[in-house]
Amino acid sequence: MDRWACINAADFALQVLLRTHPQWRQEPAALLDRDHPQGKLVGLNMAARQAGLHSGMRYGEALALLPALRAGTIAHEEVEAVADAIARVLCDYAPQVERHEEIAGLFWLNASGLSKLYPSWRLWAEPLRNRLKERFEIRVTLVVGFRRALTYVIARTSRSSGAFDTPEAEILAAREAPLSELDLSRSDRELLAHLNLRTLSDLLALPARGLKRRLSPALVELYHQARGDRELPIRPFRIEEPTRASQHLDYAERDTHRLLFLIKGHLHPLLQRLEQANDKLVALELHFELERHPALTERVEPAQPTLDALTLSDLIRLQLERLELPAGVTQVTLTAHSEKARSEQLRLFMGSDEPAARDMDAANRALARLRAQFGVEAVQRVRLRQAHLPEGRFLLEPFDALPLPTASALSVSQAVRRFYPTPLRLRGLPQARKREGPHTICGGWWVRELHRDYHLIATHDHRLLWVFYDHRRHRWYVHAEF
Repeated sequence: MDRWACINAADFALQVLLRTHPQWRQEPAALLDRDHPQGKLVGLNMAARQAGLHSGMRYGEALALLPALRAGTIAHEEVEAVADAIARVLCDYAPQVERHEEIAGLFWLNASGLSKLYPSWRLWAEPLRNRLKERFEIRVTLVVGFRRALTYVIARTSRSSGAFDTPEAEILAAREAPLSELDLSRSDRELLAHLNLRTLSDLLALPARGLKRRLSPALVELYHQARGDRELPIRPFRIEEPTRASQHLDYAERDTHRLLFLIKGHLHPLLQRLEQANDKLVALELHFELERHPALTERVEPAQPTLDALTLSDLIRLQLERLELPAGVTQVTLTAHSEKARSEQLRLFMGSDEPAARDMDAANRALARLRAQFGVEAVQRVRLRQAHLPEGRFLLEPFDALPLPTASALSVSQAVRRFYPTPLRLRGLPQARKREGPHTICGGWWVRELHRDYHLIATHDHRLLWVFYDHRRHRWYVHAEF
């Protein structure tokens, strides 16, 4: 018998929205069907629910009850793009991946035969869940069972992951699932409550005859799917092979200018093939086979998916100018990674045809040129994180595109102008016009004990320094300047 693993990301669209606004995670947040005071709340996080808000409420009404509410919209194309990216990752864990046709964030993996590779399902499922959480910041519930419909019901109504050893145990768990937690319309929920049908077992106890006259088409479909008479609306997910072009050279070429013209000759036909497939180029890999040397692979990434040959040629030129070839190139292969063309997301967020005050496309094009000329590590952003020491409270990470600025949710502004990850040693405490402190940080006895007294001092030469006294070393250091 086949084994199926159902992966459900609850409130998937809301989770995608919170990826773009990570500062909202600790506050009441909601997803709107449209960016308007009369827009309806269609997704809520736990903090918003605990504050008394519910789905279907108008945004203006919710904001009057909870002024601290954070709310926004998300484009359908962006939700689908994240779902496709997750499906591509899932292909690393099972040979067959399927998606629900209507519910984004609902996947099935054919896990048949994997029990021979893993002694327990937990060893297979936990790394998968952790990878989705770390890479996409998406929380999922994973249920391994025997039938798609029943694993869907259990994963949709349960907050914990697990696996069933027998089909009988799966059926018993599914029958206890509350119908109010499934993806049903408000009218269907009210009808079920009126008929006192609270669990799937109550629904399956109804006679099949005359069901269409009493229930809605969606409930009838759920009835037959749970009985196994019909299958869920699913579609297989397949990774499309990237578009390639390759040329073998009769001689070893070391001149990057001639290589650039050779690449341009293949670039235009490559882009035409993508255009015919309604795709746009996301990244271009340049693979160079070298004479008696290991091959080299370079990756060119435009600021956003594009079919603009001039922009790509410029990025390729910058990349080749910094490339040092240890030997002549004997073969060049171009591999285009693409995605389906989608509408302009920034315009959807703004809800207007007026041009943006800030040209984010131009900024992202400039960053793409910096990456091409100086490497991916040249462009990074700061991400805050929880840590004990000041130097551990942020890290630098690469990013794909510069997001549209949003109003900060922080109530207190942070004005650190220059932070020294390695504190600069001082000969002594500088003469200060004004000093505040100390603010003591101590601990770390389990790794490296420390004891620091931080002071904020204003010097006579109009500098504002953040200094500390290290009790272990008996020295003063400057950690930041404002």
